[in-house]
Amino acid sequence: MSACVGESFDNPDGTSRQEIIKTLRVGNRVELVADPLNKHDRWAVGVFTTGQQIGFLPSDARDSMTLLRGEPIEATVARLIGGTNWFSRTIQGQKRIGVVLKVTKPFPEWSRTDRLNNLAKPFDDAVRAARALEKSGDLERAIDAYRNLVGDIADFTESNKFVSAHRYEASPVDRLSLLLEKTKRYEEALSLIID
Repeated sequence: MSACVGESFDNPDGTSRQEIIKTLRVGNRVELVADPLNKHDRWAVGVFTTGQQIGFLPSDARDSMTLLRGEPIEATVARLIGGTNWFSRTIQGQKRIGVVLKVTKPFPEWSRTDRLNNLAKPFDDAVRAARALEKSGDLERAIDAYRNLVGDIADFTESNKFVSAHRYEASPVDRLSLLLEKTKRYEEALSLIID
């Protein structure tokens, strides 16, 4: 079981997640959507019903990694908690409705996992090669390599969101920022942090 988070917020289009949740019933299926481009959490997984978002899986849910890897997951509403009845709303003051999901996972398709691992491997290899340049003291070449990788990883993640979950080396944006500071290119380092 996983409790949704963020269900008290409104969606970017102004729709109320709480109003959408009021239409749900126990047993309703919901859709889990990987959101690797989420600026707050690379492992974010949105929870949707009829195309409208009702929240996110919690960041510590192990199901997030499974879904981001592109493996199938099914989710249904197990419970609605909080302001679902008169007693909760008026006596206990619980106006917000929470959603608890039952999440089930079939066995992963290993051939698909292998294919995605093979697509991600060149990025991990390139990050390790850039780190080796940095350790050898060739900072200019390391900066160039990191800069190219940051852009390449972002572009590739946008075109294939599942591959990003199969990379094991962290995106080198932090290393790039630190090297730019070390070489006294403060404005370039700052622009990385702001963007």
